[in-house]
Amino acid sequence: MQTKLKKAFLWSSLGGLTIGAVAAAVLDRRRRKEAPSLEVRAIPRGSSRVVLWTERFPVDQQGGIRRAAHDAYVLEPTPFKVWSVLERPSAAGAEETGGSTIYHVTCVRYFDPAAPGGEEEEQLIDRFYGTVAIRDVEGNRHARNRVARGGILELAKCLVGGSVNGIETGESHRSAAPILNFRFESRSGAEAQ
Repeated sequence: MQTKLKKAFLWSSLGGLTIGAVAAAVLDRRRRKEAPSLEVRAIPRGSSRVVLWTERFPVDQQGGIRRAAHDAYVLEPTPFKVWSVLERPSAAGAEETGGSTIYHVTCVRYFDPAAPGGEEEEQLIDRFYGTVAIRDVEGNRHARNRVARGGILELAKCLVGGSVNGIETGESHRSAAPILNFRFESRSGAEAQ
């Protein structure tokens, strides 16, 4: 008789846990907000530079000091392109059929002042060649040669030289925070976004 009671108690406990887990999952799904969709913009072909700023994020420095910083990216188009037969052109446009533009990328980190009334500190993070893409907060990658506020900047590093073709190295660089703002510059003037 005791084994039957033990089995009944065990099964009722497992049933209660299962119902609780299902209820928690349903409630979590209701509470979870849909991620805002990105307003993705193609980089204009006539741009001589694209400047992007990220949102602020914390950085741990030597000595256990934590400071706020933001990154600035300067993207300068080059005559080099990456060609890929594996990527399908997006429905948004046929820019990809002409290859993906390779940009010379300069990444600079700006630290907030250490003391009130001080000046921002500037640190060169990296310089390299790469293609530009955006990932949303869910990790979905959007077409190349596009930017969007709130998206994570993803730069695939490239090797260039010798001809107008470039080769991706397999390394990539992602921004430490989402893009706060960007600006397309052309020889005739800047278009702020």
